[in-house]
Formats: sequence, C-alpha cells, structure tokens
Amino acid sequence: MKLVVVGANGGLGRQVVTYSLARGHQVTALVRRSTGQAGTPGLRIVEGAVGDDLAAVRRAVDGQDAIVGALGNPLWLKARTGSAVMARATANLVAAMHLHQVRRIAMPLAWGSGASRERTAWPLKALTRLLIRRDYQDFDTAEAILAASGLDFTIAYFGALTDRPASPAWSARPGVTPPSPLAISRADLAQCLLDAVESPRPTAGRLSVSGAPKG
Repeated sequence: MKLVVVGANGGLGRQVVTYSLARGHQVTALVRRSTGQAGTPGLRIVEGAVGDDLAAVRRAVDGQDAIVGALGNPLWLKARTGSAVMARATANLVAAMHLHQVRRIAMPLAWGSGASRERTAWPLKALTRLLIRRDYQDFDTAEAILAASGLDFTIAYFGALTDRPASPAWSARPGVTPPSPLAISRADLAQCLLDAVESPRPTAGRLSVSGAPKG
C-alpha cells in the first residue's frame, strides 16, 4: 500500500514508519521538518504543518491508499507549551482525502475522549474536564470531524503510551470498552493502526486497544 504517516517524527509516528516499511508499504511521512530521514528506501518526505498547511497535506495525500495518524497534543498537564492541533489536522486530512478520493484513515485518540467518555471512570473524567479540558475538547472535535466525514475511519482508543518493546499480547476489541491494561507500547499501537488500514474490508468504526499484561 501507499501510506501517509502523519506525525512521523514523534515517538508513535517513528514506530508506524518502521513497521510500515517492514511490511513492504511505500510511506509518505508528513512532518513539520525533516530530520535525517531522507534517503530511506520506500520513504518519501513531505514537509508541512498538518494543522496549518493544507497545500502540504494535499501533496502528501495525493495518490495514496490510506492515512495513519500518529499525532497528539502537547498536554497542558505536562507543563508543555503549544497549541491544540488534532482538530485542525483532522479537518485538513479529511478535506485532502475527499479531494483525492482516499477513503481509509486510522487515528489514535486518548481514552476518555469522544465516544469513550461515558465509559470512563470518574477520576479520569474529572481530570479531562478540568486540568486537561482544552486537549480533550480538541480530541472530541477531531472525532466528530471523522464521524461526519463519510470516510472509512478507525479510531483506536488507548490509555498510557510506553516505550516498552513490541509484544504479541496486546489486543484490540471492537467498540468502546475500557482498555485493560491501559498502558500500551508505542510499537504495539503502531501495529494496531497498520492492521486497521490493511483490513481487506474496511468499515468505519472504533477500537479499544489494551496493552500486553505485565509479567
């Protein structure tokens, strides 16, 4: 397949690129700036801010088969600076996909956002409505844009991301059920997203992704 990986310079995005190439896909990495990835066989770089540069998004999406999102917001709770980007990025991706007739997209969203909020335990629900409200409102808007897009989308809800090695013991359940364990490695979530876009019978839907049990 020809895949666009959005946020390819991030921790999750690098895993998506690595596994995509290992599976034999041709990858277009849409990144704000290139950092030494040029020259990798099977990898094409398009520079541009996905939330702000619609022309770059259109260039990246043209001629592709599917999109894999690996973006996230710099959470206020972690004392990082930066604006919320998920909703703007999703809107630009959806517009470019309609323009170039690309139908398949898989995107991770934090557990507690969107349709998963009603199944979320009250401490996390309170946290998302108070300390990190801005970010979760942005996630909610991104999900609403996808849900109204008419595209074949997969939203993968996850808990905490780790840098643990890949494991065959992670799992993905259709629908909206609390992930258990909540923690999942970036390598495992990357493979889940790729499995979703590789499905021979893609349909719009949601997954709850659980990490590998400890021990």
